Amino acid sequence: MTLAIDQSLLLLNCLERFERQSNEIQNRDEVVELFCTQAIPLLAENNLIDELRKDWMRTRDRMNIKVKETEAKALEELKETANEIQITLGICSNEIITKKVALIQRLTSGEEKWFGSPPYQILYDELKQLFELLVNAGYIDLCKPYAKLTSRKIYVQTDPNQEERWVKVFEDHSTSKVLSADELEIARKEDEGNLLQVPPDYHLVDEPYIEEFTFAPAVIEAYAAMDAVHWNRLQDPAVIWWYFETALWCWKTTEFYFNEVVRPKNGNDLEKHFKTTCEQATWREIADVRDRVNHAGRTPVIFTTAFFRTGIRTLANAIASYLSQDPATRNLPFYAAYSPTTTFELVLDGNELWVHVTFENQSLEKFYVQKFHEGADPAGSRLHQFMKETLKDPNSGVKRAKLTRKWESASKHIHRLNLPQRLKQEFFTKSHGSHFQFNGARLSLKLNSHTDVGLILQELRQNHLKSKNSIRTV
Repeated sequence: MTLAIDQSLLLLNCLERFERQSNEIQNRDEVVELFCTQAIPLLAENNLIDELRKDWMRTRDRMNIKVKETEAKALEELKETANEIQITLGICSNEIITKKVALIQRLTSGEEKWFGSPPYQILYDELKQLFELLVNAGYIDLCKPYAKLTSRKIYVQTDPNQEERWVKVFEDHSTSKVLSADELEIARKEDEGNLLQVPPDYHLVDEPYIEEFTFAPAVIEAYAAMDAVHWNRLQDPAVIWWYFETALWCWKTTEFYFNEVVRPKNGNDLEKHFKTTCEQATWREIADVRDRVNHAGRTPVIFTTAFFRTGIRTLANAIASYLSQDPATRNLPFYAAYSPTTTFELVLDGNELWVHVTFENQSLEKFYVQKFHEGADPAGSRLHQFMKETLKDPNSGVKRAKLTRKWESASKHIHRLNLPQRLKQEFFTKSHGSHFQFNGARLSLKLNSHTDVGLILQELRQNHLKSKNSIRTV
């Protein structure tokens, strides 16, 4: 037991030393070399965290599965929308719209190949452009099921074909009527200095425009799943570890792998060649440091200094939590499923929002969050209505807020909630226009989670105590 404790302390001390060194080093190349030659190999080979590494890999696999599932669902919804639009639109004389519809049809059939982004993202952007064209062309009713439309006042030229107009200015500063073409020619020959150009006539009209798109809500879920895997690399230990392993692989791999192994296998497949080019660009961020290549003109996108510094701190916290568990249960398969958890539940009591916290020993603590202003509307304020609609179905999923004002959006309502920011990000992970990803009214956060449960509880208690004597109304 003593030996195991000593090994655990030694590992944590090493991680602390690597974190301190990375913060002290100013040169990025030295930071990359420190991690690829010392820090990451230590973590990859240490037997104390074998099960933790396996759990990170399983977590990553589950995240990738979710990405594939949500992308397939989003693509299916987009294809259905594209087919509906094509059938409803029928024959269109507008050449620009016809070309856009034809492009979307080629994308849905797979005839058109675009590289660089998942197919659902390309199709989503093209459909949004199509709806913009349809609105501008006057197909308002056709677009209503797929977008929230509103109007704005704009000035437009009364006669689009109106040519430039000129008047003659006399010595008493009075002006003549608008000159004809012949009169203008004569006036210019006589004296160009007494001519004044008249701006065209304008009138005020209502112009319809798309405030937000409402079709294919699964796209929001797909974006959130992809962001969790590829962009939240400073938050989730499983994602950070995958990037750390990738950095180590890049350090050990030579360009021979890409030029002599991968590219010959790609054959004439342009999509595979594009993917290999992107992978090689990522590899170069690390390989150039190893090979002492002058890369002053290239700015790293993934393997930045901030990534390594923050990543080692996140992993050190996760490893410390893991090593603090009972050794008898620590190395059980899928140990994370049995880790102590703290459960947070959003509860709406009338016009008051509370968070009920259930700890591992089943003790319950209730925290006041905020009071919603009732207002003249019997249903309460818009923020109150937003929370009532959200909690009506406590299950997780993509939800749509009922917006009644131009300035409203789901993200603005979420922002106005007085929840601790860390906890808010757990309940609401993604928002776009009126749609948002809600992770359920009841969340269980584990000790090995990237979320700092202690800080969340501290913020909840501070807000609860401050509001005890003075209830805040929003």
